[in-house]
Amino acid sequence: MKRQPQFFAEYIQLYRPLLNRLNTLLAPYSLFNSQWGILKLLKLEGEMTSAEIATRRQVEKPSVTKIVQRLLEMDLVSIRPGTDRREKWIGLTSQGHETVDKIVSELEKVYCGLLEGVELEDIETAIRVMETARKNLNK
Repeated sequence: MKRQPQFFAEYIQLYRPLLNRLNTLLAPYSLFNSQWGILKLLKLEGEMTSAEIATRRQVEKPSVTKIVQRLLEMDLVSIRPGTDRREKWIGLTSQGHETVDKIVSELEKVYCGLLEGVELEDIETAIRVMETARKNLNK
């Protein structure tokens, strides 16, 4: 029997409960996973436009605009004009940086707990497998 179906079944069994735990962790910050994804991206990559965020997060630009508007209201992001009047650069505010750092710290504990007993080599192999599967999916 091929192992690929079981691999993806295990992934699906992990994904939903992990997402629920993430949303529980984000709730005290009044954030959802979709908002967190944008905040984390801005922390890692720096300022970018809505179009760049949409491409990187693989979502529609109107969805990004709506999420960014909410993050703006929460003072987690700021928007500055670009050289082209239509271009707007989105970046984290100081409060946004602090919030992301707090969440990352909490998430590290969750992730370490979930991967307790798993060898670093196995984690690195799993990362390569997921990266390859994602690339194959996007071909």
